[in-house]
Amino acid sequence: MEATNNPSTNKIGSGLNVKKIQDAVLNSGFPLQTQIANLLRSKFHVQEEWTYIDPDSKELRAIDILANMMLWNKEEFTPSLRIYPNLSLVIECKKSELPHIFFICPKQKWIPYFPLLAGLRKTDLIDITTDDSASCYKTRIIEALSLDSHQFFKEPECSNLFTKCVRKGKQIEFSGTESFHGIVLPLLKAMRQLKIAYAPKPTTAFFHFNIILGIGIIDGPMVGVYISEKSPKLKFLPWVRIVRHEIGEKPDIFQSNRLFAIDVIHKDFFKEYIDNDLIPFAEEFSKLAIKHQKVLTSGKGFVTGMKNNSRTNLEERLQPVKIKNKVIQIKIGLKNMLEVLTGRKPPYSE
Repeated sequence: MEATNNPSTNKIGSGLNVKKIQDAVLNSGFPLQTQIANLLRSKFHVQEEWTYIDPDSKELRAIDILANMMLWNKEEFTPSLRIYPNLSLVIECKKSELPHIFFICPKQKWIPYFPLLAGLRKTDLIDITTDDSASCYKTRIIEALSLDSHQFFKEPECSNLFTKCVRKGKQIEFSGTESFHGIVLPLLKAMRQLKIAYAPKPTTAFFHFNIILGIGIIDGPMVGVYISEKSPKLKFLPWVRIVRHEIGEKPDIFQSNRLFAIDVIHKDFFKEYIDNDLIPFAEEFSKLAIKHQKVLTSGKGFVTGMKNNSRTNLEERLQPVKIKNKVIQIKIGLKNMLEVLTGRKPPYSE
């Protein structure tokens, strides 16, 4: 088939035919990329072949899809609204006839950099003071909003080891480097570059607060391996969360917990993942982010009773830091200092 205005010179040379070109297109990842992009366009603004600068090689690289979704409605706009939540998906698509293998581990209860947040002056930890201790609790935003108990965190299996089957003669072997360099590493690099791009200026008064999720789409078998004392068990899985540890250029003791995660989804499960899992979580995140915008934009909050309970129902107890709260903190600090000086309390007992 050709366009009516196609010039006679625009044709296939000898040795090729349309069937061979069609086979090459189908065997590449591009048709899958296009399918996923078209699926997202009804709800997201989609940019295919989104480019970023590789922080290691300093070369220009491309990720398959960047999809953005605004999580606030124009009806919610008021002059006092200072935070505008958004959802950004960084997506890499892969097609494979041979299975991808996931060695399943116990679910990670705490992944500090999942999801990756961007757009605020403090996007990792906020400072929380309380009324029963002079201590300052550095708390993840996800935990402060009590979102870590959301079903989105409980649903998928987790894996620290992700590989792909490759043929070697008549045998099947694993290629760990292909999965890591083809999916995991590009997604992590693109996500971190996007976080930098979303960083607010020092004079910013209105913040576009972004959830950044890295997603690998697989058109091929996804097999989970459960290791037991008897023998490994295999299970086909449509969604696995890959947990990766990353170290910075200047490692320190705190970076031992620099855990990131990406979601790997089977292509035929992706719509269900978006509609039933991801968007409900994102909408709840948006509602709570707008509710607690004063805390998030300042990076400081106040929660009652943190000394006795620093884990549960934080969102219900979370409020902005007020003058009254600061006075409480000063009184607690002076009381502790007096107890130490009089010998009634050992130093650093908090």
